[in-house]
Amino acid sequence: MKINLEQLKHALSAQTFKTDLVANNMANINTSGYKRDIMFMDLLDKFDTNYDNKDVITEFTQGTMKETANPLDVAFSGRGFFVIENNGKEYYTRDGHFTVDNEGNLSTAEGFKIMGQGGIINVSLDGAKTGEFSVSKLGEIFVDDEYIDMLKIVDFEDYSQLRKEGVNLFSTFNNQKPYEPEVYMLLQRHLEGSNVNSVNEMVELISLQRNFESTQKAVRTLDDALGKAANDIGRYR
Repeated sequence: MKINLEQLKHALSAQTFKTDLVANNMANINTSGYKRDIMFMDLLDKFDTNYDNKDVITEFTQGTMKETANPLDVAFSGRGFFVIENNGKEYYTRDGHFTVDNEGNLSTAEGFKIMGQGGIINVSLDGAKTGEFSVSKLGEIFVDDEYIDMLKIVDFEDYSQLRKEGVNLFSTFNNQKPYEPEVYMLLQRHLEGSNVNSVNEMVELISLQRNFESTQKAVRTLDDALGKAANDIGRYR
């Protein structure tokens, strides 16, 4: 199979793009609910010469479950997404590291509001934010044994139709609609870690670096050869 200079340059571009993906995965190893990204061509069983194919696939495998002492930490065991609101639009996340904002609203660490069956969840009682917070396995929220609301839990038929927004938020496209699952389980005082394997990512990063250096060397060699050939042709004209 003949590889020309243009293909080698495209290969360098693809390797750089993939290196950035792996580096981003490693940077989010400790991010709750983070899902690993890979390039679509990594899923192909055969060598793909379409170096312009930089489609990204998100892996939705279960992350490592970590027990915490924080009652506001909630994790999925299995499928499902929390629903959040930001500027009037709904997004979806697996990150259950919740906080309570100054208005008593249950929020993400970034300040996005957590949605319940009745809308944005407010956990204040008589204007006070404090109280014993508990969440059932089905998402029922209680403060000092008083029922507040039920977390809005959704799932999707096709995870490939979810688009990552930032680090661990997702939106839908191609008109995919969420549905309310009948079977799911939540664990209070737990967080789902990322599904990134640090050892595998480091091995991948080293391999990419070696491939990049080899391809870069091939580009220089072929570029020099083409330049010499052009000079020789010019000399004999």
